[in-house]
Amino acid sequence: MSDLRIKLERYESKAAHCMKAAQEAPDEAGRAFYEELANYYDELAADFRRVLAKRTGVSLAAE
Repeated sequence: MSDLRIKLERYESKAAHCMKAAQEAPDEAGRAFYEELANYYDELAADFRRVLAKRTGVSLAAE
């Protein structure tokens, strides 16, 4: 279970990092790229939250 939690935290961290990179991107193409990447990592984190919730019976709210 801790492996899933670690992956969840990793994807949440990557999503946050990409959103910051999107905000700091000098052009629209860079912003769009990092926003899409952030959305991808957000979706992965949401998937891991659902799996963890099913296995533990506890809902993990997005942080």
